[in-house]
Amino acid sequence: MAELKTPEDLKAELEAERKRLATVWAAYEAQQKELDALREKVEQLEKQVEDKDRMVRSLKGVLETRDREIREMEIELTKLRSEKESFQPKIDELTQALRVEKERFAKLFRLAEELDEDLRQARREIEARDEWFRIHFETLAHIGRALEEREKMISAAKARRGKTDYGPALKSMSVPEIDTKPAV
Repeated sequence: MAELKTPEDLKAELEAERKRLATVWAAYEAQQKELDALREKVEQLEKQVEDKDRMVRSLKGVLETRDREIREMEIELTKLRSEKESFQPKIDELTQALRVEKERFAKLFRLAEELDEDLRQARREIEARDEWFRIHFETLAHIGRALEEREKMISAAKARRGKTDYGPALKSMSVPEIDTKPAV
C-alpha cells in the first residue's frame, strides 16, 4: 500500500517541480531566442547571397562586354598588321589600351572568384545552420512531450487527490510564489 505523503512532503515536491519546470522553461526560451536569432541571420545571409548573385550576373555581363571589346580589338589589330609601318604609332596606342583592358579583366575575374567563394561560404553556413536545427529540433520536441506527460501526471494526481481534499489546509499555508520568468 502506498504511503500517503504529508502536506510538507507535497509542498517540497511541488517546490522542486516548480524549480525544475522553471529551469526547463528558461532553457526552452533561450533555445527559442537562439533559433529566432539564427533565422534572422539566415534571412540576412540569403539576402546577401541574392545580392551577390546579382553582382555576379552583372559582373559576368561586364566580362562578356569586355571579352567582346577585346575580341574586336584583336580583329582590328590583325587588320592593322598589314599596314603596320605606316600606322606604327596607332599600333602602339592600341597595344597599350589592350594591356589595360586585360588587367581590368583580370581584376574583374578575381573579384568574381572572390564573390563565388563568398557564395559557397554562405551556403556552407546555411547548411551548418540547418544541421544544427535538425539536431536540436528533436530535443525541443522531447521537451514538449515531457511537459505534456508531466501535465497528465499532475491531472492524474489531482483526480486521486479528490478523494481526500487537502485544499483548505494547503490554502491556509503560506507558499512563496516562484518567478518562472528567466533572468534577462
